[in-house]
Amino acid sequence: MDASTLHAGAGLVLLRDSDAAALSESLVALANAEGGRIVIGVDPASREPVGVLPASVEQDLRAAQTHTSPFIPAEWEEEEADDRTVVILQISASRHLHSLLDGRVLRRSGSVNRVLLGPELQSLVRVRPSVRKEEESVFGAAYADLNQEVIREYLVLRQQKSQWQGVMPIKERLQQLGALDPDQCPTLSGLLLFGKHPQAFLPHAKIVFVNFKDVPAAAGGPARDERRYARREEITGHLAHVITTTYNVVRQEMAKYSLVRGLERIDRTEYPLSVVREALVNAVAHRDYGLTGRSIEVRMHENALEIISPGGLPAHMTLDNILDEHYSRNPAIVNGLYQWGYIEELGLGIDLIYNDLLQHGHPPPEFSAAPHKFSVKMYSADAEATLPAAEQIALNDRQRTAVRYVQTHGSISNREYQAECPAVSPETLRLDLVKLVEGGVLLRIGEKRGTRYILKTAA
Repeated sequence: MDASTLHAGAGLVLLRDSDAAALSESLVALANAEGGRIVIGVDPASREPVGVLPASVEQDLRAAQTHTSPFIPAEWEEEEADDRTVVILQISASRHLHSLLDGRVLRRSGSVNRVLLGPELQSLVRVRPSVRKEEESVFGAAYADLNQEVIREYLVLRQQKSQWQGVMPIKERLQQLGALDPDQCPTLSGLLLFGKHPQAFLPHAKIVFVNFKDVPAAAGGPARDERRYARREEITGHLAHVITTTYNVVRQEMAKYSLVRGLERIDRTEYPLSVVREALVNAVAHRDYGLTGRSIEVRMHENALEIISPGGLPAHMTLDNILDEHYSRNPAIVNGLYQWGYIEELGLGIDLIYNDLLQHGHPPPEFSAAPHKFSVKMYSADAEATLPAAEQIALNDRQRTAVRYVQTHGSISNREYQAECPAVSPETLRLDLVKLVEGGVLLRIGEKRGTRYILKTAA
């Protein structure tokens, strides 16, 4: 091996072995600097070759690359030194900002990978735009990995929805949609929306359904207490297939019952189908696909259904403003599902979940947000429960205005109520809403500036 290969410099990283964590840090640090080389199989202190197995390096490199965002390519070389194999990775400087999946941004400085903070990080952010995870090319995927039948179906529906005019080659159209990169390789969003089998490249992009309901013991047989679940399914495929299949599995596992109101028979499922569908779409559309260690989970319990999505709330979103603010981590995926018809109106998913649960006699859903996951938990309703309706309570004209507003718009805030009744003091209007809540007409959700009121109607 030429001595110049080990010449000291800011762009040189020496690693004794191919530890994936050290590799991912060095990939990010060099890509955010001026590029450089990672030499694997050399003792950093003595600079003597110790050798390494190329197969192990290749495996660890793939693992390291999946822990960077966006993906960082590496040119591969092998050299022999004293009958020992050394692997050299050439990393180019990138025009984008790269980070590790835990959010750290590093840059190579001298012989150190430094974590950037404060003004230094802000300066790098200004000159190097970040890339959304869904825009990244999927390593190893090719155009042949896309399902042409699914693409044609999607484009026909999109053309009907948006009234596109003219004819455009399919590859050019897909590139315009963000499904292909400039080299006509599938992006993450393209593979998820149109892939033949996306999980071959993105194994975490699936839904795991588990029914934890009690399993009755077989007649004359042993108790089944040791069995942890009644059904478990791993649902794979492109996103439209994943949503539809999971929806059908949940529907099959839900209890069904009928209500008799007067002369009318009303058939119900354990949870409103509209809510199940919307919660699944939200989980698929808004999960963080950069988190590779977990899949979306749907857990069914005796009295609850929980959907857990990898990734915390994005950007400025909080549990307090979730009804009022809207932000998409994956706009290309969201737009794809919208054009496909899985999202009926952008930005109304959470409102629909709240309203449809309450209108079917369910308690309000519980939302939980942590740095690496977001979940919605809904509870079973009492099949015979009835909730007071607005018509059964004496309302003043202002309160009727508020109820009509909620019936039209889905919810109302203090500010919106004041706009409807500008001549009335804010305190009087606040008390109006309090009385509507106490009377069982409205339900208060959110806190502080994010407080809203929605209908609490009969099942």
